[in-house]
Amino acid sequence: MKKRSCGTCTKCCEGYLAGEALGHTFYAGKPCHFIAIGAGCTVYEKRPKDPCISYKCAWLTNEDIPEWMKPSDIDAIIDMRQIGKHQYLNLKEAGSPMQAKVLSWFFQYVLKTGLNAQWEVNGGINWVGSPEFNEEMSKQNLQKII
Repeated sequence: MKKRSCGTCTKCCEGYLAGEALGHTFYAGKPCHFIAIGAGCTVYEKRPKDPCISYKCAWLTNEDIPEWMKPSDIDAIIDMRQIGKHQYLNLKEAGSPMQAKVLSWFFQYVLKTGLNAQWEVNGGINWVGSPEFNEEMSKQNLQKII
C-alpha cells in the first residue's frame, strides 16, 4: 500500500467527530478551535496525542479503501469503532449529502467482508451486522431516545 497522508484533508477536525484539543472541545457542528479548514492544524506541533495524533480514519489505515474515498474528496469519514466487544465500520456524512457511489462501495465492502457496520445519513443512524452487534446497537440507540 502506498503510504497515505492527510495532506489538506481536515474532515476529522471540522465538527463531524468529537474530541478535545488543548482544553477546547469539538463535536458535531462545532469544529476544532485550532483548525484552518482545508489547510490544517494551527497548533500541529503542540497537538495532543488523543485524539489528534492517535486518530486515524480508515482511509489512512485500510488499503482496501480506494484512493477516491479520501474524506475530503467524498465529504464522508469512514473509521473503525467499537461498541461493547463488537468492532464495526462506521460511515458518516461530513459536509454534504452522501453520494450514491460512496454508499454503494460501503455496502458492497461490508457484504464482502462480513463486517458489522453503521452509517449515518441525513441525520439518521442505521446499522447491520451480527445478531449480538444489532442487539447492542439497539440498546445504545434506545438509551439515546429515553
